[in-house]
Amino acid sequence: MRLHRFYVVQPLGEDVVIDDVSQVFQWTKVFRYTAGDFVILFNGDGNDYCYSIQELSKKTCSLTRTKSTPSYIPKRKIALYLSVIKKDNFELAVQKATELGVTSIIPVLSTRSEKKHLSMERLQKIAIEASEQCLRGDIPHICEIISLEEALKTLPKEGYSIMFTMDEPLLTTSNDSTSNTAVFIGPEGGFDEDEIALMKEHGLHGYSLGNTVLRAETAAIAACVAINLLE
Repeated sequence: MRLHRFYVVQPLGEDVVIDDVSQVFQWTKVFRYTAGDFVILFNGDGNDYCYSIQELSKKTCSLTRTKSTPSYIPKRKIALYLSVIKKDNFELAVQKATELGVTSIIPVLSTRSEKKHLSMERLQKIAIEASEQCLRGDIPHICEIISLEEALKTLPKEGYSIMFTMDEPLLTTSNDSTSNTAVFIGPEGGFDEDEIALMKEHGLHGYSLGNTVLRAETAAIAACVAINLLE
């Protein structure tokens, strides 16, 4: 039987006390855990830790570690600069990008962005739950909303290839498969001409994801899959 994994923000030693009330509530009321049950915890240090529950109260849980195994942390850094789109669609993109190994997600306010706000707390929760489910050993960094101009100023200076989806077939590009990647995805309607010109001025290269017009969240997912296939 596969054990449930949970992300925690604390050191994980031989003996651990979980005092996150919401976490303890989930274990007792949702999963119906009792003393003697097992859970897997991870905190982003590169390992999964299996723990046996020793004691449970309404507010705390005491556990003892039984074993540890290496967890998967993406070696290649992928920065997804995703234009702000409708809430549900953006949340779907965050979930799938997490599963596909994206290391940072940067919401970008584009000219054609209809929505201007996102719940960072909600997006972080989605990323955590996706990492728990897909056996990933870390959590992608969710950034605050920034403008396209600000985003271009934050581009990594070294070790990254930069692209946005437009022209050339992505899978036939000579992009170095070992390099880190930053990818820009436009909103509904795409980037406008001025934005495309601005991105080209900053050295971005456009790549196609096919012959059909994709929704923004579909383009984000497809781009992440394609980049992973280059490895």
